[in-house]
Amino acid sequence: MKRDIQSLKRRLGIALVILSFAFYGCLLLVPLSSFSADRKIALSTLLIILGEGSFWLAVIILGREAIAKYRRVDWRTRLSGLLKKL
Repeated sequence: MKRDIQSLKRRLGIALVILSFAFYGCLLLVPLSSFSADRKIALSTLLIILGEGSFWLAVIILGREAIAKYRRVDWRTRLSGLLKKL
């Protein structure tokens, strides 16, 4: 039972991190939308707040160790290796 809860918490934390990246990715689409300038500002503010909120909620759920592990990853090497494969 305890393992199931830990597994669920970990999946939820990872999903929240991915969701935070999705919110920030949606910011790139805001200038292309047909909304008025006021609505674009409100939408981008909302996306930033949701992105930050979901990331920090994931930090609370996953804990310091998971975030420290995330920071230790050499993203430049991984991304350049991925781009070379394409």
